Amino acid sequence: MIRINLIPPEYIERINRKTVIAKAVLAGVLIAGVISLSSVWQFTREKTIGFILAKREAELAVLQKDVDQVKAIEAQIAEVQRYLNAIASVNKGRLLYSHFMQDLIGDLPPTIWFSNIATSLRGDSLAVNISLSSRSAYDLAYWINYLETSGIYSGVQVGAISITENEDGKTLSAPVSFNYSSK
Repeated sequence: MIRINLIPPEYIERINRKTVIAKAVLAGVLIAGVISLSSVWQFTREKTIGFILAKREAELAVLQKDVDQVKAIEAQIAEVQRYLNAIASVNKGRLLYSHFMQDLIGDLPPTIWFSNIATSLRGDSLAVNISLSSRSAYDLAYWINYLETSGIYSGVQVGAISITENEDGKTLSAPVSFNYSSK
């Protein structure tokens, strides 16, 4: 079969050129539409975020008053706590010697007496040197063991024990030193 093309070639070229131009215009319109839509989307998003930011800043301004009140209350609490700590430290140091004497003689056997008690304050504890006498070796051993095992006394050191005899019987004498920390 023989085909005869009756359409002039210039006409076909013109149609092809119009098709290419139409495709280019369509592509340009599509690109412009995509850019326009993305711009509108970005603009809307920016406005929405700006609105949310303004709303949250307003909430922050309202809550900032509460935050300022909380900080003022915390400052007052800290001031009261410092005041209470100062009172507690004054009372603790003031009553240290009375607590020491109560603890020292609280478990003292009746056959032991002190001829000398020397104390020196070292922070929250006392360094104590005692010269003691006893009529009973058992009571002396019991009391020294009590000092060593009690939690409030530390560093217990016993010096040389001397024994003297007189008409009342034997008397044991010894120097004892230790550190005392109140409960």
